[in-house]
Amino acid sequence: MRVQTYNKIYYFAPLIMTKTLFNIPGEPENADWQQCRLTMEVGRHLFSYAVTGHDNRLLRLRSYEMENGSIRDLADGLDEVISNDPVLREEMNETVVMYNFPESQFVPEEYFDINLDRDWLDLLQGDCTKGTILSEKIPGWKQYNVFRVPGEIHPLFQRRFTNGKYWHYYSLLLKCNREKFHDKKESLQVIFYPDCILTTAVDSKGLQLLQRFPYQTAEDVCYYLLNVCAQLGLNASTVPLGLSGMLDESSAVYNEMFKYFGGIRLEEAPAAAAIPGMEAYPPHFFSPILKLASCVS
Repeated sequence: MRVQTYNKIYYFAPLIMTKTLFNIPGEPENADWQQCRLTMEVGRHLFSYAVTGHDNRLLRLRSYEMENGSIRDLADGLDEVISNDPVLREEMNETVVMYNFPESQFVPEEYFDINLDRDWLDLLQGDCTKGTILSEKIPGWKQYNVFRVPGEIHPLFQRRFTNGKYWHYYSLLLKCNREKFHDKKESLQVIFYPDCILTTAVDSKGLQLLQRFPYQTAEDVCYYLLNVCAQLGLNASTVPLGLSGMLDESSAVYNEMFKYFGGIRLEEAPAAAAIPGMEAYPPHFFSPILKLASCVS
């Protein structure tokens, strides 16, 4: 008897690694989802969303850490999260997606030309990343934001949320802090993410810096912020320094900063965001997405 053997090729789905950082359910059983707004923040290593009612009262808050390496894995991980999270399958009155990816370029209004979007990004940010290029007028500013959403992430959200409105995180940050950035009072504001900090700096001329810096150690963070102060002539020991995001008050980063900065304060979440379960977490964890969610419309 003749036995034939065949080579077999096995295909394995990528291991999608996500971790729930926090999940605050509020009172979803009382929610009329069709009267609610869903606000999502999508970044390289973090996906968060907040559901607010018509009165801006917070109803649900959840954040996932995305641990995969490639953009393809990130898209697969986001697709899996959306598929398995029942709240994200509800039909909302309004859906807002905030893309928080680093390839973003502000262009003065008088120089903006939509036909040059790709040229702006490729020239100033490089052309190694493939993806969807979008642009938008920043409300209240004479600036446009031209940005790239990597890989298949934008088509994924368009497919999953057909009524979605799409913004870059930086645009909404400028919109929601317009008065603060225009009042020309010296300040630093730092939002912490698992792999980087997002920093804004204001001096006597107004907003001077909006930039993210990667970090691994406490010394990295202090070095970047001290360098910003030196470049802008800000006094590190007195300049107000607002901190928010994924920053543990017992961490080496937080304690190291007190060696150099005297005006440190932790940001508070909006009053309307007080819901059961939130008291278990520091409010500065949630203040960035909740502040933007409250002024996004």
